[in-house]
Amino acid sequence: MDARRTGDDPPWSDRLLPDGRHAAAAPGRHAAADSGRLAAADSGRHASDDDLDRAFGPDTAAVRAVTGAQRLRRVSLVLLGFVVAGVVIAVVLSTIVGSVQNGVGGVFPQPQAALDRFRADARAVPGVQAVQDPTTDKQAFAAYDVAAVVVVDTALSPGQQVDVVTRLSAAAADAGGNGVRVTAIARIGALDVGVSSDATVSRQRFEVARSVADIGGVVAVRSSSGPERTADDPALQRVVVVTGGTGAALDAVVATASERTHAVFPGATVTAADR
Repeated sequence: MDARRTGDDPPWSDRLLPDGRHAAAAPGRHAAADSGRLAAADSGRHASDDDLDRAFGPDTAAVRAVTGAQRLRRVSLVLLGFVVAGVVIAVVLSTIVGSVQNGVGGVFPQPQAALDRFRADARAVPGVQAVQDPTTDKQAFAAYDVAAVVVVDTALSPGQQVDVVTRLSAAAADAGGNGVRVTAIARIGALDVGVSSDATVSRQRFEVARSVADIGGVVAVRSSSGPERTADDPALQRVVVVTGGTGAALDAVVATASERTHAVFPGATVTAADR
């Protein structure tokens, strides 16, 4: 008997088994079919997993692993950044320290350095005999006034004396700054002339002092040589006339001195003193 199925044979599911049951009800038929379907599905799943592995790599995480070379480059960049920052900080600190040590023009006021510089420059001016009586006054937390008395040779001509005052003014301007204001008193015989960094005002003070000194009975003149010497406003100038006169003679001297002073410095204060 040929067990092979022919075209006239009924389907396996319709055939009767020896015990009278249909073949479709026989155990194992559906299990085999299900097993085949599961195997096919599992095969598709593995194929899909293989595709993902090829696209994203075998790791289940989405983060790329860092190689040793990449880690070394990152550490090198961080160290390089620290080195550059350290160099910049060192340069800035050295600049600050150097400026402070240099004194004038540094980060913090250096009144003594400014005064030393002015004295050196003033002594180099022709006609200057001495620089003496230096003073330093602290005006605020970072503000100082420094001054000195510069003795000028009285044998100089008026024109030469003007030149000395002008050059002393330039020296004061050069030495001052950065919270330090430099002034001086140019002592020319009986005249005390306040010298500041303003050359024009300093020269005008000298001219006023000489003009007032020519008044009869005047012994000496101080032209803004006190605390007011730092004020370059014409109205803030102060002229002190030293005279031995009294009564009407004193009034006449002060009136003439005021007239001559106000011609140059309108609003300036003119007073008299015994000595």
